[in-house]
Amino acid sequence: MKNITVIDADSHVFEPPAVWTQYLEPEYRFAARSAFSYHGDDAGRFAVILNGKPAPWINRGMLNRYAIWRPGMTPETIGAMDPAAPAEINPGANDPEKRLRDMDAMSIERAVLFPTLFAEYFPLVENPDVAHALARAYNDWIADFCCVCSDRLIPAAILPMQDPIFAGQELRRVAAAGFKACFIRPSFFDGRFLNHPVYDPVWQEIERLGLTACIHPAAGDTNPQWTSEGSFVERVAANLRIGHPVAESVSYFMDNAAALTTFALCGHMERYPKLKLAFMHGGISWLPLALEKAQTYLTFFMIENVCLEPESFFYDRPYLVGFNPWERSVGKIHDIVENVACWGSHYPAHDTMEPAQTAAELHRCEVPEAVIAKFMGANASRIIGFAR
Repeated sequence: MKNITVIDADSHVFEPPAVWTQYLEPEYRFAARSAFSYHGDDAGRFAVILNGKPAPWINRGMLNRYAIWRPGMTPETIGAMDPAAPAEINPGANDPEKRLRDMDAMSIERAVLFPTLFAEYFPLVENPDVAHALARAYNDWIADFCCVCSDRLIPAAILPMQDPIFAGQELRRVAAAGFKACFIRPSFFDGRFLNHPVYDPVWQEIERLGLTACIHPAAGDTNPQWTSEGSFVERVAANLRIGHPVAESVSYFMDNAAALTTFALCGHMERYPKLKLAFMHGGISWLPLALEKAQTYLTFFMIENVCLEPESFFYDRPYLVGFNPWERSVGKIHDIVENVACWGSHYPAHDTMEPAQTAAELHRCEVPEAVIAKFMGANASRIIGFAR
């Protein structure tokens, strides 16, 4: 890893109760308790309330897989942990000083931070006004988290996509506060997907402000069906009876592929030529196939005012696609994705990998050193725009 600046383009926090108890405006705290909140007990059990009803917790056992990893852990270490016994989450999941300590241990220069609970549950909040207030609370909390070392901790703002006007207001607020990226889950918001015309002003504003729109899925297995692919995958896989969800093994890339396909077919990329767009947490192996399929169908249907060859310009746009830290196939298609691929650790989830492990795999695939440097940091720095 010598002479390579490592940027973790896909890491996470695990939201603390302070988002609701300290950062949420007092006049919204009562309403938010039923709109979206979570609580726990001393035994390590947690519960979520969503739109006035209980929602499934993201972990089926007592082990919080989304915030359990810390430097030095291996898949074998985590696999040996008892899922029925509570375990302390990594303090770096919501403590910036400890987060920086872990980044030092992993030789990571900077990290882009995405939500966890707000990724899985927040898009389902039905009350747009409360969603707007919750977005402000989360964004203020993550801004304070990152202010501890703003050169190294890069926040991604969440947007209340439940209402495009509120989303635009929050975009302007976070841009004025110095945010460089925003988080958008490729899911349905009140029955509308990201390519719905109602969101055109949001995309225009993201492009105008110069933020990077990070399309970042969540597993979705706790969500009602047709919110995204996760709950559907769980229903299909129900007869496996393996004791834990399987949606996260496939739903991430399915949701990202759906977003890219709709963008290609509806002319999204033509309307916003300067939009900085990143598809995160779904791997990258799906990308060439999704572009090829989109091009095939566009050529067949000859859709008006839409480029019939999305493959011809995708790789020249200010786009990023995050590959999974363990993803071997990226080494086999490195010549195709050289200028768009970016690495992310998935810290502090159970599937986190350190950058040296990924770099070693890329070397085994005989990826040129200059391309590895792009994958491990240079591409993310160029697009998101925090190069020194």
